[in-house]
Amino acid sequence: MSRARSPNREKAFEIYREHQGKITSKEIANMLGEKEKNIEYWRNVDDWKGRYKPQGGAPKGNTNAVGHKGVTPLENQNARTYGWYSKYLPTEVRNLIKEAEEAGGSPLDIQWAMIMTKWINILRSQKIMYVKDENDKSKELKKFKSQQDLKGSKDNKVLVETYREEEYEIQQAWDRQANLLNSQSRAMATLSKLIKDYNEMLHANWDIATEEQKLRVERLKAQIQNPELQHRKEHDAKKLQLDRERFEHTKKMDESKVW
Repeated sequence: MSRARSPNREKAFEIYREHQGKITSKEIANMLGEKEKNIEYWRNVDDWKGRYKPQGGAPKGNTNAVGHKGVTPLENQNARTYGWYSKYLPTEVRNLIKEAEEAGGSPLDIQWAMIMTKWINILRSQKIMYVKDENDKSKELKKFKSQQDLKGSKDNKVLVETYREEEYEIQQAWDRQANLLNSQSRAMATLSKLIKDYNEMLHANWDIATEEQKLRVERLKAQIQNPELQHRKEHDAKKLQLDRERFEHTKKMDESKVW
């Protein structure tokens, strides 16, 4: 035969609800003369948090809202939008979004900012990934192990390195140049797509676009299609290809020698 349900079980939940969930199990237990572990059990099993649905509003007797309708305009999305931001985005990102909205940039200006960001990154990568000549190798520590042991007399022991292992990753000049060319090719394809989208947006809003917005792309194209820049890139690529072929040929000749 099952035990009868304690009358304090529902009373405990009513106290929890009256205090808007801001009360501890120990406090409820003291109010009802009940064991704290029973209150904890009921709280979890009966899912008080799920059952309790706060209605909001001011406390009983508060008159601050008297005479105020408290209604937002129809179709107002502020709570939904910023509630989503505050739930998923860090504070710094939310602040940046707010600043961008306050700046009031048009979709065309935002698209242009994306284009310039990509173009600047492409130019910056030239400096970071620059290959001077066929001897311009990169050497990076990939793996390191070290062991130290105590050495010396009983009263004067010091740590001495007794074992060291280092493994390096070496990239030849032509490999670095190939990586640069492949990376640059993908970046330029993305840039071209951004420029295409900008042109489509520009011509769709040609009548309201400013002269600055209309001239931007032509100036950028002149930079990208700079004959001197193109010639230098092609020359460097051909030179490194020849250096690589020369190295491979020398390597094969050395392997074929009989010592």
